[in-house]
Amino acid sequence: MDREVAGARPEVLGPARKGSAFPLRVGSVPAPWRWAGAVALLLAYALVGQGARGIFEPDEGRYTDIALEMLASGDFLTPAFNHEVPHFAKPPMVYWAIAGSVALLGRNEWAVRLPNAVAFTATVLLVAALARRLVPREWWLAPLVYATFLLPAGASNVVTTDTLLTLFETAAVLGFVCWWPDRSSRRCPPSLAGMWLAFGLAFLTKGPPGLLPLAGVAVFVALAGGAAGLRRMFCLAGLGCFVVAAFTWYAAVALTYPHLLVALVHDEVVGRIASDIHHRNAAWYGALFVYGPTLLLGSVPWTAPLLRAAWRARRTVFGRTWWRERLTRDPWAAFLACWILVPLAVFAASRSRLPLYILPLFAPLAVVVARQLRWPDQRRFVTAAALAGVLLSLGIRGVAAALPSDRDARRLAQEIVRLAPWPPGEVVFVDSAAVWGLALYLPGAKVESVLQTSPRPLDAAVGGAHDEKLRRELVEREPRTVILARPSSKAAVADELQRTGRRYQRLGRLRRWEVFAVE
Repeated sequence: MDREVAGARPEVLGPARKGSAFPLRVGSVPAPWRWAGAVALLLAYALVGQGARGIFEPDEGRYTDIALEMLASGDFLTPAFNHEVPHFAKPPMVYWAIAGSVALLGRNEWAVRLPNAVAFTATVLLVAALARRLVPREWWLAPLVYATFLLPAGASNVVTTDTLLTLFETAAVLGFVCWWPDRSSRRCPPSLAGMWLAFGLAFLTKGPPGLLPLAGVAVFVALAGGAAGLRRMFCLAGLGCFVVAAFTWYAAVALTYPHLLVALVHDEVVGRIASDIHHRNAAWYGALFVYGPTLLLGSVPWTAPLLRAAWRARRTVFGRTWWRERLTRDPWAAFLACWILVPLAVFAASRSRLPLYILPLFAPLAVVVARQLRWPDQRRFVTAAALAGVLLSLGIRGVAAALPSDRDARRLAQEIVRLAPWPPGEVVFVDSAAVWGLALYLPGAKVESVLQTSPRPLDAAVGGAHDEKLRRELVEREPRTVILARPSSKAAVADELQRTGRRYQRLGRLRRWEVFAVE
């Protein structure tokens, strides 16, 4: 934010100086080689430990199973757990990325998590490009801070939509920052078109949440440029790029599933913002309970300078005087405030709250920290914090890989293979959430989840986990089926097996399930 709030210097809006301080002595190594070396080192850091841990349920397993189903079926339009259960809770960008990686590198954890590692690396580079414009003298501090923030580094090792979403949102904001100094032009330059294209890709990654930075950008433009600035920003060429990137897939699936859009708006937009249907910390104190610790722990080891900036801003940033002064003297401070506070306010108001929802905010937070730091005066702190961040993030990956977990699909797959009399051709969970990650470890085996009764209406509308009744599944007579049922469903499963004439044997208890092998 401003000099008082975030340590910005008077030259923060001016061009980078030739004598800029930089922590590394690289001698006569040409600049392209320095960049290549830095990117290679960053990518190696992002890749360490990506294959050491099995696929964890539920999120990693769900994304992995759907991506593998796309490869198996050749249908890249319809996300599905298997050929019977479409799943439209999220747009397909992450599924496409995983499917492409697995097609290139094979069925393994490295391939599944590679898109995350690449997205994290690219986001660090985008933060560097942003900082060249927002903190030109010591721009390198911002990417260093982002790369060693605990939450972004940790999220790069977990398969969700959020790391890829952060990449596209940061790219969009970079496009805006490049366009803003030349905003007087009436044409739509590539930087502005790129902003809209990146927001379209963010929408294709997670839907409406991908546009939250756009709300912050729009507030800033309204404050600094008025209605004329907003008209220039919403240029026709840019909007065209956005519509093509964001809505082409939705239009295609709506032709096949005409009621899908209504269900998505109800479940994924209204349901998340205004109701507790997802049971994700919807209480009035949920925002403080979820996002407070996430910001504090996720910003380790840079929490101290971030708290210092927040403490200095606690009174001034909500006053009209601060905004008038910043818009005149340091507009990028006002821009950073809009980029952070507007999405954070929406997240706080929403009744669906999870820690990784605010991952994209760590890009502007890294810039705020960089504006707060002093180099070379704080050389020791910066060096120690960066090393601590690297060691801590790598250590957490190592501990997560070493400690046994019931969420590990790889462990469960090994136990099923040891227990079953033959390689499973199908794994069916009865009255239980499926472990979708098994699809990665049991090649050729389908993973399904069935109920003893009919599927819930919501499952059928949006694409839920349960596809059919148990009896119908058994009538299909899939060979080499392993059934994992709740203990309370054991007798009912045995009755259905006998009623349908299937030959089976009980294999006993495995964790929380009773296991049947059906020939």
